[in-house]
Amino acid sequence: MELTTNTLGQCLQRQAEINGDHTAMEMGSWSCTFRQMDQVSDYLACQMERKYGIRKGSHVGIWSVNSPNWVYTFFALVKLGAVPILINTCYQRDEMEGILNYSDVEVLYYGGGYKDIVYDDIVAAIRENTPKVRHFIHIDEKEGGTWMEEDSFSARDTSPESLARLKELKSQVQAEDAACMIFTSGTTSLPKGVVLTHYNLVNNSRAIIQAMGWGQGDKMCITVPLFHCFGITAGIVSSVQAGASMYLIPYFRTAMVWDAIEKSQCTILNGVPSMFLAMIRKPKYRDRRASGLKSGIIAGSPVTREEFEEICGRFPNMHLQPSYGQTETSPCVTIADWNASNEDKAVSAGRVIEHVSVRICSPETGEPVEDGDGEIQVKGYNVMKGYYNLPKANEKAFTGDGWLKTGDIGRLDAKGELHITGRIKEMIIRAGENISPQEIEQVIRQLKWVCGVKVIGIPAEVLQEEIAACIVPVPGCQVDKEGLLRYLKPRLAHYKIPAYVLTFDKFPMNASGKIHLKRLKEMALEKIRELKET
Repeated sequence: MELTTNTLGQCLQRQAEINGDHTAMEMGSWSCTFRQMDQVSDYLACQMERKYGIRKGSHVGIWSVNSPNWVYTFFALVKLGAVPILINTCYQRDEMEGILNYSDVEVLYYGGGYKDIVYDDIVAAIRENTPKVRHFIHIDEKEGGTWMEEDSFSARDTSPESLARLKELKSQVQAEDAACMIFTSGTTSLPKGVVLTHYNLVNNSRAIIQAMGWGQGDKMCITVPLFHCFGITAGIVSSVQAGASMYLIPYFRTAMVWDAIEKSQCTILNGVPSMFLAMIRKPKYRDRRASGLKSGIIAGSPVTREEFEEICGRFPNMHLQPSYGQTETSPCVTIADWNASNEDKAVSAGRVIEHVSVRICSPETGEPVEDGDGEIQVKGYNVMKGYYNLPKANEKAFTGDGWLKTGDIGRLDAKGELHITGRIKEMIIRAGENISPQEIEQVIRQLKWVCGVKVIGIPAEVLQEEIAACIVPVPGCQVDKEGLLRYLKPRLAHYKIPAYVLTFDKFPMNASGKIHLKRLKEMALEKIRELKET
């Protein structure tokens, strides 16, 4: 594969020219072609520039569940050279304030909400504390099952003059320009904004398409969130470049995914392990089949050999390909060979993709490890531009000779396949979501009866990790689990709420005076076993 300097806008325009009448997007009974997708996003870009002053370099938030209007908004922005800021649908008020201010969002496009979160309520509450945001614009004005179309725009937005102006603006967008900002949690409380370029996303999606053999005959069920790199690169960008149709689901619901596979005849399903496990383990779906599924990528969090084999057993006609990556690498670093056996795929994350290099280094010394486990470090076209406005984090993220330090532990075997064996970071991965323990700890510490707190991940059957809040109460006080949960729910996204609240007299410490995490996890697991037995 030769690397290309095409922008995201050029990729959509090319597909509209060569495959214009082919279905590009579906949601329920609604659909549009690639030509319509290109045209509507053109008109929307004209409206954005004329009405809201959005231009190259503008930071514009998208906060909505998956929808055609989300996709239209994303492509309109990248055509202008603006930077879509992709925001987690689960965020609550404090999280939104922090993200909007940190990422310098000027305009926010937002949807109706997510589950029981009403975005209008949060927007009303944050306006005064987000002074940089000039406009709050509802993204889903037609929420009754119809979406933007050619007649949704004024004559000024669709005029030859506006389109000529847009053509000029498009020509100024370069492959090395920022294409989006996606947030990733680390071991600090503030999510870091990963800036990815058109060059990153376009070429990484081409590598995925090449490995997966996707084309015009495919229909991809997109249920992974579009605010994740997985949903962007392996989802909408790959679909556009492959000429495949995409069937959008607002957010993961087991029944809706099964319907998309069986009734809407999707051939591709990408997801995190917990999603696949939920599909096959819920008793009421045991008789449902996926004979039309041809392929998919499983990534986002570790999966055991037994879990992988269980999933493959339920989808016998499907090439389910493990892949390793992270937001900072656009995301794909490795992917399994198409013809690899399920036995090999169950224990490996595949081979390093073309034009990307991986090395294994000692976390202690930084020196390359010839044989054995060490930190996975990556170099190549897919590596991020950097974390937004975080010079110290950028300095820590890269080695002196320019390799990205992933924080993950693994090894390369004799066949060149990557095996993931752990992670340096304390990050918790729950259902594919990266969760910063420190972010949760900082909120819990505000309670007067909390003397000490440590948040850890506990193995779980389907979600893979559940959150446990280990608390040492102030002397004379007791841990109030129900009170704690009531306190946390309006302050943190639902997936960050602890499943377990455990009381400790004190935490086990190591010789350096730090909490002994391995011992703490053992003690936490014992407490959880005791709770389940009572």
